[in-house]
Amino acid sequence: MPALSRHEALATLEAGQQELDSLLYELSDAELDEPRTIGDWAAKDVVGHVAFWEELALQTIDSFRGGVTPRVATMGTDELNAENQAAQVGHNIFELRARAGDAHASLVSAIGTLSDHDWHGSLPWQDPQHATLAEMLGGVLGSEGRPFGHAYAHTEQLRAFVASRAR
Repeated sequence: MPALSRHEALATLEAGQQELDSLLYELSDAELDEPRTIGDWAAKDVVGHVAFWEELALQTIDSFRGGVTPRVATMGTDELNAENQAAQVGHNIFELRARAGDAHASLVSAIGTLSDHDWHGSLPWQDPQHATLAEMLGGVLGSEGRPFGHAYAHTEQLRAFVASRAR
């Protein structure tokens, strides 16, 4: 599958974030903090999780510019997720929303400042799945079959939780 354009990538990121936000804002602070409502996570954990992967994407852009291999290319998804979950234990929804807002705004800005040359540029590290920065970012920020659509990986379970509270 060819890499998305920067415009398409940003549109996908924004649409996913809007959908996630609209679902999260239907929940009270207590509901957001309720454990094991989104798989093994509380709904607030999804906020920190998506923020973490956007932070990893920012690190990937910095690594690309510096010609070094990013952390996301050297560690497994489960290991990275476990690291993030351990780091965000005890953080409340207000802290996680602030983190998510900062990460998202920084990511949108960083993608917007990339040149077409960089966007379509070859990675300075070996990666068997991705040839260009755009492809790598699409994977870091993606879900199954949906480059840059990571938020959508969590909306179905979140939508079901929101619906269960509306009854």
